[in-house]
Amino acid sequence: MPPKRQKEAKPATPSKRARTDKSDSDNRSDALVQSLISDKLLGQTYCEELGIDLSKGSHAVFQWLACSSMFGSRLSETITMRAARGLLESKLSTPKAISEAPLEEEVEALHSEGNVQRAPSMSHYLNQTSKAVLDKYKGDLDNLREQAKHDPAKERQLIKEFKGFGDVAVNIFCREAQEVWEELFPFADDRSLKLAAEHGLPDQATKLAALVDNDRHKFVRLLAALIRSNLRKVPVDDEKGTVDSVLSHTGVLKKEKEEHEQFKKDTINTEKVELQKREANDRYPQ
Repeated sequence: MPPKRQKEAKPATPSKRARTDKSDSDNRSDALVQSLISDKLLGQTYCEELGIDLSKGSHAVFQWLACSSMFGSRLSETITMRAARGLLESKLSTPKAISEAPLEEEVEALHSEGNVQRAPSMSHYLNQTSKAVLDKYKGDLDNLREQAKHDPAKERQLIKEFKGFGDVAVNIFCREAQEVWEELFPFADDRSLKLAAEHGLPDQATKLAALVDNDRHKFVRLLAALIRSNLRKVPVDDEKGTVDSVLSHTGVLKKEKEEHEQFKKDTINTEKVELQKREANDRYPQ
């Protein structure tokens, strides 16, 4: 008589409570992501805040490249934003315009919006980068992409050849450039992924992008919101998946007021501006 066949053990299934817990966790992540990218202060990209429309092509991408070099200087967010706006509003926003402008003019544009200490060296880096874009890529960053054969690693390598571009500045550039340079997507630097993990979100770029259905624009907004929430010390409730927008706005206004008061103190004496212009010419002769 043949031995009885033993019943095969059924694979263990998660308990109803475990399934519910996982669903709750997913819901919290979805709610938090939605809160971050829909927040009026946190959820706009840095390009949007500066008025740069990357969809307009290489000219706009160069504007973001120039601004990225400033954000990589580790100055405060507010002061860097003022310096970037000063550059864009002065019409020094093309490789040709920046490379041909006297350093005094560049220093004045950067200084007028609050950047006091780093204006001379910053203007020098921008000048050198602009000349490199003109000489190597005929003023068009699409030619850099072509030379790199749309390989993200090669693109990063070529960008790092620009004066003043280390890993931090390159990461900042790639975080938002991926919206139009699709070969970079999904890109999230270590800082963004660390902040995501602190809020219970995935610490891998592909999984983080999946939370926004691989929408490049929403992904860039999410990364910007994570960075801003950290810089501005915005209260984020990971359990409820909410962002305190009111406190966010109050904190920003307070910080901007403090930095504006410091800016006024630094610029009361106009001789300081003139001194920096002369310093720029002495240290970085054209």
